[in-house]
Amino acid sequence: MALLLFLSGMVFRLTSSALSGGWVSEISIYMVTWGLLVSAAGCVAENEHIRADFFLRMTSPKLHYLADIFAALAGLIFCIVLAWFGFKVVEFAFAWDERGPSYIQIPTGYYYAALPVSMALCSIRYFILLAYLVRGGLPPEHKKS
Repeated sequence: MALLLFLSGMVFRLTSSALSGGWVSEISIYMVTWGLLVSAAGCVAENEHIRADFFLRMTSPKLHYLADIFAALAGLIFCIVLAWFGFKVVEFAFAWDERGPSYIQIPTGYYYAALPVSMALCSIRYFILLAYLVRGGLPPEHKKS
């Protein structure tokens, strides 16, 4: 959808349409940012995030298991911290009524909100993963890898 909107903005500019302007770019950037960040939780859930597990494959299953617990715990803490600070940025942007550069003046707090929402969703997924690992197993969606 964002790509179609962005391409239509190019057509608007080429035809000198009254619809041309920075609003198309602004909304496209908002849509791409939200889509990218919210999809991060799906990557955690499906075990598709980037992992440096080359060396872990050469270790014992026990060490691999402990490293998985440590990684899930570190990911959980990292995501909670980013969600908290992201929330503070959103709060600040709305308090100062910060707005985008186009003539539709979308509050930038909506753009910034993608980070705390994404990190909160990732935190939930890391918590679920950690709970499975502590109980001695992996979630069903992780067993395929």
